[in-house]
Amino acid sequence: MSKIIILIMLFIISISLYSQRDSSLLYFGPSFDNVLNPGLNRISIEHNGINRTFWVETPDSYSPNHNYPVLMYFQYYGGSGGTTSMSSMVNNENFIGVYPDGVNQTWNTGILSGSQFRSVANDYDFVLEIIDWLEIHTRINKNKLYAFGISAGAFFLYEQVASQPNEFSAFALLMASHYDCELSKIPITRCLENRPLITHDRPVSILHMHGIMDNSVPLEGGPIGQYSSRNTSAVYIKSVYDTINIWIDHNQCNSEPDKIDYSDFILLNYQNCKNSREIVVYLFHYAGHGQLNDYLPSGLYGDGMITAVWDFFEDNGQSNLSWLFML
Repeated sequence: MSKIIILIMLFIISISLYSQRDSSLLYFGPSFDNVLNPGLNRISIEHNGINRTFWVETPDSYSPNHNYPVLMYFQYYGGSGGTTSMSSMVNNENFIGVYPDGVNQTWNTGILSGSQFRSVANDYDFVLEIIDWLEIHTRINKNKLYAFGISAGAFFLYEQVASQPNEFSAFALLMASHYDCELSKIPITRCLENRPLITHDRPVSILHMHGIMDNSVPLEGGPIGQYSSRNTSAVYIKSVYDTINIWIDHNQCNSEPDKIDYSDFILLNYQNCKNSREIVVYLFHYAGHGQLNDYLPSGLYGDGMITAVWDFFEDNGQSNLSWLFML
């Protein structure tokens, strides 16, 4: 009897390991429709009474029964999912890129004011609905769900997604920090609700990139650039160090990082985190806001920043064998 149990467990383990290779072999799930075609697909859904759009980029070799990692990208203020493409990387690395459009070309980061920089759409639920949509219409590897945000997109991920229950295994967050409730004079949703910075127990990997010369989103914290001249109604942020320490504590990582000082940037790696997670921080000596790519070597796909982000994601998928350690 014990031999049978061992054989069954070995069979389950072999299938689990095989599935992490994103193979369509041994797939016994449902057949999916042909909503998605190879290349860039525009998808519209109604969410909370608003017509919302997101773009799904699939490899040229796309098959609805193949098991794909997913990289979801959240653009900076004024950006658009429809103008985003990672086709070279999508094809070579064989993943699905998802590029949502924000309402008014921005994201609901929690700021409650009349500012042109804010949105009141429920973007957190919108993200969850996109993942549900993908599960219905194609086959995704839920151990390899990644979220990547720049500036306003990264603020949204920090404040509304990474900090609340979610299914992403890793986040890449560029040029953003957590809001400072005590100093901010503009009302912020999380602060008004007295909500903890992180409302879940699951460790997640974090990649943070920031320019030391960033005056719009200061490394040391303070008022955000677009609000800094309005001292009576400013949105303040925590320093990058305070923000990262929040996630170091949450993930139970080493408090002291491995540190390498290159000519253009400092690389900090906080290791031994719970569930094999990690926190990696790039601090660019001379970069201002939006200038990070100027100080990275060209990557495999001509863009050092996105190459570094994808390399981080590849190293930080979640194992679907974690249940074994609970036996």
